[in-house]
Amino acid sequence: MELLLSIVVSYLIGTIPSSYIIVKLFGKKDIFEHGSGNPGALNSFETTGSRAIGISVLILDLVKGVAAAILAYYLSGGFYIPFMAGLVWVIIGNNYNIFFGGKGGRGLAVAAGAFGAVSPYFVVTWLVMWLAGYYIVRKNVHIANGIALIGAMILVFSTPDAMYELFSFFPVTDYLALKITFSLGCFVILIRHFKPLRELAQSDNKEEK
Repeated sequence: MELLLSIVVSYLIGTIPSSYIIVKLFGKKDIFEHGSGNPGALNSFETTGSRAIGISVLILDLVKGVAAAILAYYLSGGFYIPFMAGLVWVIIGNNYNIFFGGKGGRGLAVAAGAFGAVSPYFVVTWLVMWLAGYYIVRKNVHIANGIALIGAMILVFSTPDAMYELFSFFPVTDYLALKITFSLGCFVILIRHFKPLRELAQSDNKEEK
């Protein structure tokens, strides 16, 4: 019962359309029909030209993740699996919104909020990999995101458990489960990056020809 409740509540929190509401109210546009069509902070900014709107969407998505982590923890009844499930399902709710026909964002901000609420070290790990991908490999957001997601999934398993315990906001009873959950969250986000990465590769091939 705790598992089902955690999944449902976390998913519903994830479906709260932060960008759609903000852009519609203050930008008078449908975020799904402009720019990349991605309902995220970056497209909200690019579509409206307003940093305030972009930052507002980013903050609200972070809050969604944090709220889901807190609620999942208290709804878990002390069981670790329902708590971990909540961290992943808030990302799924954001990325595959049933109220918008399965459309959704890429889940980076929501994931940062959810896993950052457990331990900021997860966010630091991802950020280090992102900076390396962006400045060393190629200055492209999607490529950096992809490298960071894959790199973070690998790096998280080589990190000593003490690092998570040192910065943890919640009691950690199973570090392996936590690391696996983080990797699942990264994979869910990575799936949403397949399309822009494929389009980028096709664009590069056309330029070479």
